[in-house]
Amino acid sequence: MRQTARSPRVAVLADVGQAAYHVGDEAIAHGAVHQLRRRGITDLLLLTRNREDTRARFGKGIATASTLQFPWPPVDRERYLAEIVAVMDGQRDALPPHDQVFSLIEALDAVDALLLAGGGNMNSTYGWLLYERAAVAHIAHRLGKPVVISGQTLGPVLSPPDTDVLRDLLSTARLAGLREDASHALAAKICPSHPHLHRCLDDATELPGASPRRTPGPGRFRRRIIAATFSPATGDVPPEEAARAYARLLDRLAMDTSARVLLLPHMAVPGEGDGDERFHAMVASRMVAPVTQRSIAGALRTARLTMKADLVVTSRYHPVIFGLGGAVPVLAVSPDEYTEVRIGGALRNWGLPGETVALGSLVNGGRDVDADVDRLVATRAGVAATLRATRPAVTRAHSAWWDQVAAALR
Repeated sequence: MRQTARSPRVAVLADVGQAAYHVGDEAIAHGAVHQLRRRGITDLLLLTRNREDTRARFGKGIATASTLQFPWPPVDRERYLAEIVAVMDGQRDALPPHDQVFSLIEALDAVDALLLAGGGNMNSTYGWLLYERAAVAHIAHRLGKPVVISGQTLGPVLSPPDTDVLRDLLSTARLAGLREDASHALAAKICPSHPHLHRCLDDATELPGASPRRTPGPGRFRRRIIAATFSPATGDVPPEEAARAYARLLDRLAMDTSARVLLLPHMAVPGEGDGDERFHAMVASRMVAPVTQRSIAGALRTARLTMKADLVVTSRYHPVIFGLGGAVPVLAVSPDEYTEVRIGGALRNWGLPGETVALGSLVNGGRDVDADVDRLVATRAGVAATLRATRPAVTRAHSAWWDQVAAALR
């Protein structure tokens, strides 16, 4: 009698359970869980910073374990990673017996494989997240568990020590997916002999319960919506100047398209009014056009609201992902190179020019910015049609990638 192969037990590391809820990071985890379940991998262990919160957000059928929390200073994270490596080399006294790493080792010993879900956390800017992933992957690898990396941005800022750590991390991976051409090229430069470096899409490209908005038919009318999300990280531009520039941009777009503006925060501590919520209040107070501010909401709800919009304006990455998936034209503003690399790559993944508007240019004004805005308003229907036509190919590529991930985890 033919027997069905047992589903592997897979640990998934994503940036979930943070004190400040982050829509994009949680969407990545939802996307990864969704894709694995569709392929029969249902015994999942989510590594998180808050087990109770993650269980509440991901529901029944998801087990949780605490991930490692690394110190932020480079010298401290380098030391802690070296101590964890020493523990895995048999020096159990390299760390005190109550250290967090021992419970993680026990949790990973009980799984069959490890998936490092996507994000933009393999760089020196967020070095503690890079070292967390390096440590978790090293433990799993030493325990004989397959390691797979999905949907990652690498760099662009990497110190020499962090480059070495990233090289070791990539080397442990049976399969590694990079979500932009720039990240794939960097991975190939760091690990030129790695046989399985692949291009892929962001893990949140397809989410459970989120589908593109249908085009209203005859007799169906509604007010157009501009979904806008801005990070308080404004690079070299003072936040007050950035808020004024965003307000001017939204006022103009609202006037040109007869739309109302919906401000959707992507990062804030629920109930605290901080992060994106506080910055959005600065933007809204400088606007003339009708605007509605939303409080931070769950990743799936935020994705659905974004996909129902007629236009997305943002300085964050995942509103771009949600908008493109919903065939919604996007105007992206980049406050720094890190944002530009990620958003530009996402746009090119959908066959669009990977051009963003520099925040500095938006603040200073100029004909180039005016031309970008005029072009977006004039061509938005055509862009939406292009995205709808492109969606089947993107969906096939995303599905094929996750078939590879599932096979590698097995």
